[in-house]
Amino acid sequence: MKIATIISSILLVIWVIMTMVVMWTDELDSTLYVKLSVSMGIVVVATILIALALREYGSEKKLKDHNYLD
Repeated sequence: MKIATIISSILLVIWVIMTMVVMWTDELDSTLYVKLSVSMGIVVVATILIALALREYGSEKKLKDHNYLD
């Protein structure tokens, strides 16, 4: 979960900088900005879902190893 948090935070910082560039300059085309924003959102959601699945698998495995689950 720690790695997912780091990746999501880095992408958030990049998105904030990119948004500021779009707002204050004309360096980035609006369609490219939307495509990059959607792509970053997809990566963040996928990263968090994968991290949650791995954490759930790890906790279930730990319970099975300690004979709390059959």
